[in-house]
Amino acid sequence: MPILDEKSPIPLYFQLQEKIKKKIEEGFYKEGELIPTEKELQQMYSVSRITVRNAIAGLVFEDLLVKKQGLGTIVARPRMVEDFSSLKSFTEKMAAQGAAVATQVIEVKRIGASERIAHHLAIEPESEIIYVKRLRFVDEEPIALFISHIRGDIGITEDDDFKRSIFDLLENKCGIKISGAQKVIEATSANKEEAELLKIDVDEPVLLIRNTTLDSDNKPIEYAEGVYRSDRYKYVLKLKR
Repeated sequence: MPILDEKSPIPLYFQLQEKIKKKIEEGFYKEGELIPTEKELQQMYSVSRITVRNAIAGLVFEDLLVKKQGLGTIVARPRMVEDFSSLKSFTEKMAAQGAAVATQVIEVKRIGASERIAHHLAIEPESEIIYVKRLRFVDEEPIALFISHIRGDIGITEDDDFKRSIFDLLENKCGIKISGAQKVIEATSANKEEAELLKIDVDEPVLLIRNTTLDSDNKPIEYAEGVYRSDRYKYVLKLKR
């Protein structure tokens, strides 16, 4: 095993990062597999524990590695990426990345809006809404759990096909022009139901994304809360000054 160059102006932890990264790119360390332990890497490259930890931390930050408590450090699977530069449905975003999307409809019912949901939809409490709970899959793997609340006066019914994109139903069935959305992103942890459906551990970090869809009059027509696996999904912001 080549020893790192202590005389190089490049820090040892960065040299080690590059060597591990190259092994990932070459397929020596494969997706989902454990890489050597910190102690093993220390011995392999004749470096300190802090050098190994800094190298691994950098690769975790780059989404190349994931640390699993009680298991070790594994090669990460590529995350699905959502770009905020345009408004698209989940199905449209995943299709643009060449991913196969599937939907399991868990529950659909017509209910009265709670005060919290009524506030988000700018309607009176107890007004009728359509409640939809769906599990979304990407390449046969559960990625996100969505709970949507849709105004009950716009033409959506319990009998609609909610395996389709809700944007598609709003635009093509109801003739509504979607003008924009408001998103709030929070970090939280998975509860028991979310963990079971998403195939992750209870209390594992997840992204909670609250989304309010607006029509051409800037009136809320759908309020949705999505719980996304943080190990398989990330958001990217493109900003200009």
